Amino acid sequence: MTSLAPEIPSGRRDHFLEELRATFADRSGKAALVHRESTYSYGDLNRQAERCAGWLQALGVEPESCVVVASAEKRPFLAAHLGAIFAGAISLPLNPRFTRDELRYFLADSAARVAVVGPDLRALVEELKPELPDLRAIVDAETAWEPPEHTYRAPTVSADDPCLMLYSSGTTGRPKGVVHTHANLAASLHALGDCWRFTPDDITTNVLPLFHIHGLSFATHLSLLTGGCMRMVDTFHPRRTLDEVGKGTVFMSIPTFYYAFLDRPEFAEAAKGWGNVRLFTCGSAPIRPEVLPGLEAILGRPVINRYGMTEGHVLTSLPLDGPWPQGAVGLPLRGIELSVTRDDGTPAEAGEVGSVRVRGPNLFREYWRNPEATRAAFASGWFDTGDLGMRDAAGLLTLVGRKHDMIITSGFNVYPQVVERVINECPGVKESAVLGLPDDRRGERVVAVVVRDDPALDERGLRTHCAEHLVDYQRPVAIVFTDSLPRNAMGKVLRRELRDELSVRG
Repeated sequence: MTSLAPEIPSGRRDHFLEELRATFADRSGKAALVHRESTYSYGDLNRQAERCAGWLQALGVEPESCVVVASAEKRPFLAAHLGAIFAGAISLPLNPRFTRDELRYFLADSAARVAVVGPDLRALVEELKPELPDLRAIVDAETAWEPPEHTYRAPTVSADDPCLMLYSSGTTGRPKGVVHTHANLAASLHALGDCWRFTPDDITTNVLPLFHIHGLSFATHLSLLTGGCMRMVDTFHPRRTLDEVGKGTVFMSIPTFYYAFLDRPEFAEAAKGWGNVRLFTCGSAPIRPEVLPGLEAILGRPVINRYGMTEGHVLTSLPLDGPWPQGAVGLPLRGIELSVTRDDGTPAEAGEVGSVRVRGPNLFREYWRNPEATRAAFASGWFDTGDLGMRDAAGLLTLVGRKHDMIITSGFNVYPQVVERVINECPGVKESAVLGLPDDRRGERVVAVVVRDDPALDERGLRTHCAEHLVDYQRPVAIVFTDSLPRNAMGKVLRRELRDELSVRG
């Protein structure tokens, strides 16, 4: 394969692709990736990325065109993702488990030029192709790891050009494409790397899916950009992952993974062999407060909670050296300004709940082909996250819920996370979700959906517990017991799905 890539100066901190190429060149002989016990150096990844980029260019990919990557297999997924970025294109990772309607929407809305898909999706995307005039090619993901030889022409892309698009969750309507530039990505990753003290000596154990910002950017991009090594595990498994964690120095996780560990009788013994792990993190949601002390006692280290989102990567993190107040998500990362404001835009006092707003170089450039939504998002000069939170006297942020999840009952504001925290502390409760349903008299009524770990717990016992710890308007009017809560791939509770189900029940 012929490469026409220019020499990139080492050490640039405002252009993701240029710095990635410099890191790959500077650490050519160092291990970058371990997958299924095969080790790949930075030089290997560089050759892989350039070869895949040349192949994509031959398929019609140009700077700022969109390449969909949707595969359950991580190795070809990573190759296609890096290839798209090296080609100057916009990589669009998608969950390979999306439905037909979801895939049609994302492929059409993004105007994807090429779709790199796993074998389970190939036939479906081929069926959709007549409805997708921008889609030139559909190719098998496995080919991305060993693509045909083509000349790679390094693109001319600026720091302000887009390189990554991820769709928002769509909790308030149709998902929007969140466009990140090379500068956005570099700023986000450097701030996170500095906060978490990443070095080339770090080994990140990555069991997270790569189609989500957590596994792709916080874990994969950060490891590659800082010159570390990533142990890429295909999927999380409650038992087998116990054998993987201790092989690294950093383990990034979500609450459901930690809960699954706690359900394993061998967890405590396995954790004794994790002495090399210097950093345990948690995202998507905080660890339940009644669980956290026991978990941290087994790990022998604090779990570093953080707050991030598709539009801004990681925004805050608990300091590595403490303090670690229960439920807090920490302080803003370097370069990120954060404010908590009242409805009139004035700053909230310490301990007062308000809207969480941020600004800084980490924020996305725009919503894809949606200038109206982009203007609205930045109209105040800040980005309104849609979250509600409060800061303590030291500036540490604690989240209390999403704005659209806040329940207004009889004129009072009820924050679901506050009620959930109380319910989860009740003996016999495994987890819960609290939401508001329409009510003719109250406006909304508070409803709790509860998963029990003790079948003897009944509604009367739970109501007694709530009466002891919650003011009257916060107490659930209705309690529904269920076997499990619906969640997305990252463990977040699908409140809209719950709300729809309860509305159908009446």
